[in-house]
Amino acid sequence: MKNPVLGDSVEVIDAASSDNASGAENQQERFSIESISPDIGHFLAGFALGEGSFMLVCRVRPDHRRRWRISAAFNASQIDVAPLELFRRTLRCGTIRKAGNGGWYYEVNTLRDIQTAVIPFFRRYPMVGQKALEFEMFERAVELMSAGLNDATFVEVLQIRERMNGGGKRRHTMGKILRDYTPNLEPSRAQG
Repeated sequence: MKNPVLGDSVEVIDAASSDNASGAENQQERFSIESISPDIGHFLAGFALGEGSFMLVCRVRPDHRRRWRISAAFNASQIDVAPLELFRRTLRCGTIRKAGNGGWYYEVNTLRDIQTAVIPFFRRYPMVGQKALEFEMFERAVELMSAGLNDATFVEVLQIRERMNGGGKRRHTMGKILRDYTPNLEPSRAQG
């Protein structure tokens, strides 16, 4: 499919069938935020303002000390795959997959890619309003996670998560995580 912005065929990466979802091209060229055209950068930042999310995801992991794994992710979804492919090509990371609603889903969920591509991109092409605040909280959580989480910073990341995305639709609340799986941690003691 020819695309005037991308200039060639749109290559869709299906995370389920790709061994190297970020693509071989990423291994050959070093990502440089300065190499992004301002037109493309501002377009993608605007697109993310409406269609993107910064998330801190908690999953039960019996093999982890706290029985929970916290991970960071940036995603965007859209019926038209072209803007998502533009994101993937511009940031040189992430995966695109078919969404259950007939649309497409772009996601970057490795801490390294978030630190080296997503965060620098949104620092250079900032968003406005609530999404800008979400990004600041996300950036702080990623900084904490990168340093390694101790009990206090684990709680701090959970507290950031609770404030993000308007509280969001949470299957697992901070209280449940701390009560059920880390009984020695309590938000009031960790703040202290």
